[in-house]
Amino acid sequence: MTHLIEENKFDELKEALINSTEYKIHSYLLDVLNDKMVEIDGESFSADRYQEEFLEGLQIFEAIIKSNIDKVKLDSFLNILVELAFKMGGFIQLMSQTAMNKGVYLSDIEELYKVNPTIRQRLQDFIEFLKKYENQDKPIANLSATKAQISNSIGNLLEKYEIGEDMLQFAQSYERVEQTEMAMKIYQGIMNDFESESVKASSGLFPEISYVDDRPESEIKVFETAKKGFERLSGQNIAEPKRVHINENEKAKEMVLEMEKASDQTLQKNESRFLNKLKRLFKKN
Repeated sequence: MTHLIEENKFDELKEALINSTEYKIHSYLLDVLNDKMVEIDGESFSADRYQEEFLEGLQIFEAIIKSNIDKVKLDSFLNILVELAFKMGGFIQLMSQTAMNKGVYLSDIEELYKVNPTIRQRLQDFIEFLKKYENQDKPIANLSATKAQISNSIGNLLEKYEIGEDMLQFAQSYERVEQTEMAMKIYQGIMNDFESESVKASSGLFPEISYVDDRPESEIKVFETAKKGFERLSGQNIAEPKRVHINENEKAKEMVLEMEKASDQTLQKNESRFLNKLKRLFKKN
């Protein structure tokens, strides 16, 4: 079907779309080609097919931009695809929250619902394409929000910095569409999530103390970028605590190892107590 689009064979394409039943996005493309007004709502697509519909729609879009289709039709299909992506992100987030409420990750119940591993990259492909064109800040903001939603929904499958980078993109895109308050909140949330654990655990009563920083460089970079964004928008200068990174100080590295060892021992004791309770319970029965 995409070859018909790229070759500008729109009459043949319409015939193919009329006979297509696999994807709902095909019927909306047909409406666009026939200059019909299309509005997307909660009933437009089946929620459990959002991912498949989006991936198919993006393939079509990539073919459309190589064709001679007029700008009105192109923009119309673009709007449909962005709205579909936004709904997809919301649904994946809902599924993730439902799974977490049951005490499992979404990835633990893939037999019920699985996030396609290509979705995040394909969303980024879409975003990168739109960056090449003017007046696309709003669609980019919506797509960035969608990608951030999905990344947080499958966070156990990603590196922490990957989630952070998506959240930064989310904040920066909202900043560009002048959603300043929301952008500031996102930057602040990133800073909280990517602050070193020693600083989080401190009372802040002794600013002269140096805190052990065991974060990898990738996470520090996310934190620093968010901090600059927040300071730029808020006009505030955030005072930084004194930090000693474990890669710069052998003593700091030893302290982290000792804390990790103590934490492991505590965990083992708790597990042992739990197992002993279970054993006693079974003996009673």
